[in-house]
Amino acid sequence: MITTRRRENAATSGRLILGAGAALSMLLAVGAASAQSVRTERLVPEGLASLQLIEGSITGYELVDYVIGAEQSQILSVDLQSSNAASYFNILPAGSEEAIFIGSAAGNVADVPAPAAGEYVIRVYLMRSAARRNETADYVLGVSLGRPEFADALSGGPDFWEVSGVGEGEALNIRGGPSTRYPVIAPVNHGRVLQNQGCRLTGEQRWCQIRVTGSGVTGWVAGRFLVETAPPRQPAVSEDGPVGNGVPFDATGTVDCATAADQPMRQCPFGVVRQGVGNAGVWISLGGGIERQILFEGGVPVATSPADALSFEKSDGSYDIRVGGERYEIPEAIVYGG
Repeated sequence: MITTRRRENAATSGRLILGAGAALSMLLAVGAASAQSVRTERLVPEGLASLQLIEGSITGYELVDYVIGAEQSQILSVDLQSSNAASYFNILPAGSEEAIFIGSAAGNVADVPAPAAGEYVIRVYLMRSAARRNETADYVLGVSLGRPEFADALSGGPDFWEVSGVGEGEALNIRGGPSTRYPVIAPVNHGRVLQNQGCRLTGEQRWCQIRVTGSGVTGWVAGRFLVETAPPRQPAVSEDGPVGNGVPFDATGTVDCATAADQPMRQCPFGVVRQGVGNAGVWISLGGGIERQILFEGGVPVATSPADALSFEKSDGSYDIRVGGERYEIPEAIVYGG
């Protein structure tokens, strides 16, 4: 049986950098099935008490609809591993085009309680841009159906985990999804503190979605290697430091800055929230309640708020960033950690 747990702070963290991209994905996703070639397969609920793996392939505008009956409050757990990053799944009530889960916005792992007794459709598709290019996706869909009977073990839980029980000299693998069939993203060592973003059962094994404090790397780990722990100590923010967007900073300190072309460089307080390797939001306090945010993606400064012309040079492990007449020197370690 399967249950789920979701925390508001997880959703907030996920929106830090990619909020606009998720909205765009929703607009570009293949929606109604009327104009596409649809293949329908019916799943037997009795076979879904444990994890069932379904292999398939789609090309271009093809759709595959997996139909399953569920009772009210049953949890439909689905995850998708695909050879094509532009493939997703939606979950819809049968006979409706109003999805209760949209993969292109929410990702390729779902734990959805059935709002009413009836039939539901798991629709696998390619994003319109990929479908237009007649791309192919080979995929494995993991599906299970159950009631939330493990609420004490999964639906609750602490805000933070500590890695425990891995062998000496070994590490716990963070994976791209809730199963060993997903690729390894990064290892974490014994004693590392992880933010809990929700647990679920894949078959009979508990998996937890986590965020690594400090680096911001997110992924899934086997729950048997996690024990509850206290929150890590938050980096101190000076009285005149930045506020940010409400997500706790992974690191704070000062950077060299100048708020006008004719001004000398001085020290400005900063705070950073990391979202995986090379992805970060850096908030810099300029005084008087004014903050400058610089967004990094893949180790490159790509945007700033308030919006303004941005340019940069990188040398000796440091970014020399110009925003209008402002200048900032940001060490690479602020973005990547370490």
